[in-house]
Amino acid sequence: MSSHLNWMIIRNNNAFLVKKRNIKKPFSKEPNNVTNLNSFKFNGLIHKKAVSVVENPNRSGFTVVYKKAKATNKPAKNLVRRQFKAGA
Repeated sequence: MSSHLNWMIIRNNNAFLVKKRNIKKPFSKEPNNVTNLNSFKFNGLIHKKAVSVVENPNRSGFTVVYKKAKATNKPAKNLVRRQFKAGA
């Protein structure tokens, strides 16, 4: 499926949307969405390539998580995690 068709399906109704009163555009908590905005440009679910940065639990660095474009049909191999230690 194309990414535009996927966006039309999930843009107003998915499990990651956060809708609040007096906010024009809802936020999104999906993985690989760096800005947490619900938009086609920043959506981490529909694009073949996506990147996110996550802090390590013990605050000793950070982890970069990115998608492999060749493994879109294999969810177990789709995400790659690369850890970077502080001070290294």
